[in-house]
Amino acid sequence: MMRYKQQIRQVTAWIDVLTSANIPIKSVAILINNSPVNKLFVYQLNHRNIKSYTLIKQLNPQILINQIIDNDCNIIIVDKSSYLLLQQILPSLQHNVVIVLTQEYWQPDWTWAFNHYRFLCQQDLP
Repeated sequence: MMRYKQQIRQVTAWIDVLTSANIPIKSVAILINNSPVNKLFVYQLNHRNIKSYTLIKQLNPQILINQIIDNDCNIIIVDKSSYLLLQQILPSLQHNVVIVLTQEYWQPDWTWAFNHYRFLCQQDLP
């Protein structure tokens, strides 16, 4: 139960950072394999009338990639288990995308190769 409360707090903190960061949010892609955290993000975004697209394990990831591109998602929320998928998606994205790395405290070295995106890590949380 304690862990779940911590997850709720962290998801809420991320949503607060994103909604207060002067980023006009078009829609959000959630690449998170942890089901409770994924659902929390979807719920909290829905609650703020923000459209989100999420990973469905049974579906071909290309479907999600197409949704992200077709719907002009400009925020992508990712956990470590989805980095490979993220790296598949990055070349197709617009350059004004914010990528939230929920499990990183600092920006990892591999992100410097994608310097036209803005990465947020735990250090960006209040």
